Amino acid sequence: MIKNHLAFGLSFLLFLFSFSQINAQSRPNILVVIADDMGRDAMSEYGIGAQQPNTPNLNSLMSQGIKFNNVWSYPTCAPSRASLLTGRYGNKTGLLQSGPNLPNSEVTLFEQISTITNGEYSDALFGKWHLGGPNTPNTQGVDRYVGGISSGVTDYFNWERTEDGVTNISTEYVTSHITSEAINWIDQQSSPWFLWVAHNAPHGPIHLPPDSLYTRTQTGGNLNKYLCMIESVDHEVGRLYNSLTQAEKDSTILVFVGDNGTPNNVLQGYPDGHGKSTLYEGGIGVPMFVMGYGVDRINEEENALINFTDLFATITEMLGNDLPGGVDNSFSFYALLSDSNAATRPYSYSEQGTTDTDKTIRNEEYKLIDFANGTQEFYDLINDPLETVNLLDNGLSDEELIVLDELKTEADSVFVSWSCNDDIQNGEEEDIDCGSASCAPCTTGISDLKNEKAAVSIFPNPAFGQINLKSQTEKILEVEVFNSKGERLILKSNINSFDAILDVKSLSPQVYFLKIRTESNISVEKFLKI
Repeated sequence: MIKNHLAFGLSFLLFLFSFSQINAQSRPNILVVIADDMGRDAMSEYGIGAQQPNTPNLNSLMSQGIKFNNVWSYPTCAPSRASLLTGRYGNKTGLLQSGPNLPNSEVTLFEQISTITNGEYSDALFGKWHLGGPNTPNTQGVDRYVGGISSGVTDYFNWERTEDGVTNISTEYVTSHITSEAINWIDQQSSPWFLWVAHNAPHGPIHLPPDSLYTRTQTGGNLNKYLCMIESVDHEVGRLYNSLTQAEKDSTILVFVGDNGTPNNVLQGYPDGHGKSTLYEGGIGVPMFVMGYGVDRINEEENALINFTDLFATITEMLGNDLPGGVDNSFSFYALLSDSNAATRPYSYSEQGTTDTDKTIRNEEYKLIDFANGTQEFYDLINDPLETVNLLDNGLSDEELIVLDELKTEADSVFVSWSCNDDIQNGEEEDIDCGSASCAPCTTGISDLKNEKAAVSIFPNPAFGQINLKSQTEKILEVEVFNSKGERLILKSNINSFDAILDVKSLSPQVYFLKIRTESNISVEKFLKI
């Protein structure tokens, strides 16, 4: 009896100790899983490809969080990884295409996490690096690295395995080996952790994985083998997640994302040639979902524009660091995890090429591809999400011409400098989109700008001669009008009324931005002058 009481007492103390350890973790574990060369057409939940892999684990995890429908990466592997690691576009890091190494001067997400948490977090990267090697993961903030340093493996069953700078040959199937390394590492952790699992699959060479990793019965041809490789990723993501204790699951946020579009030889749904290595949706549109700790929106879809860079600022905010919209080219979507009405980025951008750079940019509806050879393509992604009709072939409406000019101006600004219209404090700005040489001067109260809505109605919109502003809740104090270059054209202050009339007859036809200051908020709105 005494032994039983002692055993119970020890078990209870161990329980209390474990419970206190769980509660002592004030910050979440962060798990980022990347699939290589997996576009939206290769995931059944996006409804694009006619043939789909069996992905019960990914589908189940997605249903426990948010599926993002408009995520843009770079067209190839290395620039996407660099933009996630730094929160900066390739024109800032020098990685506009695969090939160059990530400069040591760049602050990586691993270094950022270590700095803002004072070294509280353990971190590791298992899998593909492709940003220089073999010591560069460790010299750029990664505490523990195991994986393939180069662009891929030539044989999934016989590959160069680098462990913290030392390279040997492994004959264990790479997708399974990377997963086992991740599981073993997590088991050793006693503090919060950040883990990036970067699978090589389904990147070529296209092949059949071990039988236990896929269920697909059709296995002939590249497409079927490619889908079997995705099933192997699904199997291993499930094995990794299910290895976590319930306490670990409760304190972990999971991000799953593809690094670029599907290779053209296995692309489905999109026009031929619109896959990987292009700026079309099939090349840069990738699947992504977020679930777990802090995600209050369950089994929901989100159409907000998300860029690969945005994971940098979002993870920074997950760890308790507020940002003025974001940092550099990274717009935080952290608030979207709990609030479907949270502020979102107004534009998304991607690019490729070094000497001659092709650029693409979109807003909620329209997308411009601006090729270095001087040609352009312009798409309505709401009505033509697969990009089958180039609007420039049929002539544009006045409104479309204005949007085309707006997008071209913004893309050029992003490429050569910093945006004045991205709702991020970046470059030399002292505040969000104001205060630098390239952006309009700040005005009283702009330092409080957080892109809140001031509940002000704007009509008519589009406008010809004047616009009327009407507030339902509090008095309008000041209104500013900016063009797409961030130049302030009109300032109307000392209004102090629920109604205001703004004369815009002198403005040329295009899209403009209004900054409306009321008694407690500042709102950023758009209007079209025709």
